[in-house]
Amino acid sequence: MLNWGRLILDGVPYADLVSARDRDPSVTWFDHWMETAANYERLGEQAQAAGHTITAGEYFVLGSLAAQYAQFLWFDDRRRVGQERKVELYRRAAPLLNPQAERFELTVDGATVPGYVRVPASGSGPYPTAVLLGGLESTKEESYQFEQQLLARGIATVTFDGPGQGEMFPEVPLRGDYERYTSAVVDYAEKLPEIDASRIGVVGRSLGGHYALRSAALDQRFVACISWGGFADMDSYDDETPMTKESWKYVTASSTHEEARERVMRLMDVRSELHKLRVPTYIQHGMHDEVPVSEVDVVKQLAVDAPLTIVIEPHGDHCCHNLGPRPRFEMIDWLEEQLKPRA
Repeated sequence: MLNWGRLILDGVPYADLVSARDRDPSVTWFDHWMETAANYERLGEQAQAAGHTITAGEYFVLGSLAAQYAQFLWFDDRRRVGQERKVELYRRAAPLLNPQAERFELTVDGATVPGYVRVPASGSGPYPTAVLLGGLESTKEESYQFEQQLLARGIATVTFDGPGQGEMFPEVPLRGDYERYTSAVVDYAEKLPEIDASRIGVVGRSLGGHYALRSAALDQRFVACISWGGFADMDSYDDETPMTKESWKYVTASSTHEEARERVMRLMDVRSELHKLRVPTYIQHGMHDEVPVSEVDVVKQLAVDAPLTIVIEPHGDHCCHNLGPRPRFEMIDWLEEQLKPRA
């Protein structure tokens, strides 16, 4: 699960990865990255005091990312501490970003769904919009660099934590009806004057790719869908890595691995809904992804009414993180073509 390509593309400086790799053996991974987060916070505060607000925002984002990657390998109290620190630092960054991130909080079944909306700094709205869905251990604070690419193309972004993710966990563990939360977020976003409700797409990475397929199949307001390293079902659960199985156990709030296996295989299955998917859908997958490439065939066989664009990278790992920015740019450009068609 520790993929340098992912961390670098998500915005973690290469120097920070080298520093973590070469740290003193007496310093734990968690403590090293939490100290890195604290260092970035100090730099952000210094920049803010000097009136350099954009620099301050960038430092706070880097601190948030450091806290994210401090905690995501652990399943004890370090997870909670790192999550809370990540949220705190991103909240400090949000009003300083260009464009800024506006926090929102919704309620679904009595639980708070937190998220952020960002709209392009140039041009005039209402703007086409991408709703971004995180994966098994990723959260709304992690997609900053991806958002920047969308915003530069005139596309607004909406991010949020759903069941089993970030601030929603542990109050709401993983659920099979994630689309209810996505739809609640769209209910909110489509009422904003900056958002063009007729041009909303959904993008999901890893587990988020599964959620994107489900959300687009069950909410007809989406006009485009990207499943990035996603899957239709978890029939391959037994082939998952030990670390991934531990993550599944954690986000399902299961007492045992057997309980987690049953819940994941039952809840993470969109096959019966794929016939409802009718919007243009982009599927990107790496041939060497731990998520079997056969999952692409499942979608192809069942989503018979959806125009599919399928890209299988022969040398790609999970979500093609090892291939640099090209796969991400290609996805984003495709989405731009769907949401902002040329005259």
